[in-house]
Amino acid sequence: MAYRITVDVGGTFTDVVLTDDLGNVRLGKSPTTPDRAFDGIRGGLEVIANELGADVGTLLAEAELFVYSTTRATNAIIEQKTAKTAFLTTAGFPDVLVLREGGKASAFDYETPYPDPYVPRRLTFEVPERIDAEGTVREPLDEAAAGEIAVRLGALEVVAVAGSTRVSALTGPPRSARRRGRRAPRRSAHRSRSRPPAALR
Repeated sequence: MAYRITVDVGGTFTDVVLTDDLGNVRLGKSPTTPDRAFDGIRGGLEVIANELGADVGTLLAEAELFVYSTTRATNAIIEQKTAKTAFLTTAGFPDVLVLREGGKASAFDYETPYPDPYVPRRLTFEVPERIDAEGTVREPLDEAAAGEIAVRLGALEVVAVAGSTRVSALTGPPRSARRRGRRAPRRSAHRSRSRPPAALR
C-alpha cells in the first residue's frame, strides 16, 4: 500500500494527514515539540499507525510522498525570536521592509501602528544591480560591493541573510551573488534559496 503523508507543524499542535491508493483519509494530531519537530510529527503518525495496526516506520517506508509545512518561521517573526538576520536588496530600495505597503486593510490608514520590520533598518544593505520588469539585466551585480557587504556581515556576527532583488521572482538572484554568499566569511550563517512561483517559470 502506497501512502501520501502531509504534515503541518503549528505553534501548538502538529496535524498529520495520510491518504492511501484507495482514497482513504486518516488524521492524526499531536502537541508540537519545538525543540525537536519530528517528535510531534511522530506523535501524529502514531495515532494513525495505531488505527491501521501498523507502526510509524512502516508508514514512512511505504510513503511515496511526504509534504512538510510549518508556521514556525511565521511564529518566530511574530514573537520576535528570529536569528540575527541581515537583508540585502537592490540599491535604491532599502526601505522595502520599513514601509510595509503590502497587505494593508486600508491603504490610507495612517493611524494603525505597525510592528517593527522583520529585519531592522541598520541591518539592511543595498547591492548595486538592476533587472527590469522583463528580466533583462540593466545593471550587472557589483561583485566587489557584494564582497564588501559579506565581510561586514561577518564582522556584525550576522547569523542569517535574506536577499530580495527587484523582479527576482522572474530571474532568481544573480548567480554571482549566490557564489559570493557561499564564500561569505561567516561559516555558521544559514543559507536557503527560494524558487520563483510556478506561473512565472
